[in-house]
Amino acid sequence: MMSWDELVAACTELSDGAFLATVQADGRPHVAWVAVGFGDGRLWTATYASSQKALNLRHHNDVALHWPERPDRLIFMRASARLVSDRDEIARLWASQVLPYDLAGFFGSVDNPELLFVELIPYRASVHDGDPSHPAKQWRPDD
Repeated sequence: MMSWDELVAACTELSDGAFLATVQADGRPHVAWVAVGFGDGRLWTATYASSQKALNLRHHNDVALHWPERPDRLIFMRASARLVSDRDEIARLWASQVLPYDLAGFFGSVDNPELLFVELIPYRASVHDGDPSHPAKQWRPDD
């Protein structure tokens, strides 16, 4: 098993973002690229309230993430998502600079009513080293 810090290091070494898969109300899959920030046992991203991603998360909060692959590294994660719409919590997250980019470039200001944060609480991750003869390293929150 790997530690949370090892998982975060593996993810951030590959990229500052990942592909996020959600499910639409009719059951069809939806994939979007998201920038991710890491906190204590969780990931964060931001989105527009009117985005397909936000619409999907309002009815089904299970997600999957996949980091860009390299021949020597594949990372997959499953998580539960929580849309953060409370304006005080949004202001706190904005001020904390939890994401690896300037949010103002996308959302203008913290007062944008379209701005939502998404808390991703992972419950399983696997990191593959690209060698099919090696088992993937696993991460789970209680390990």
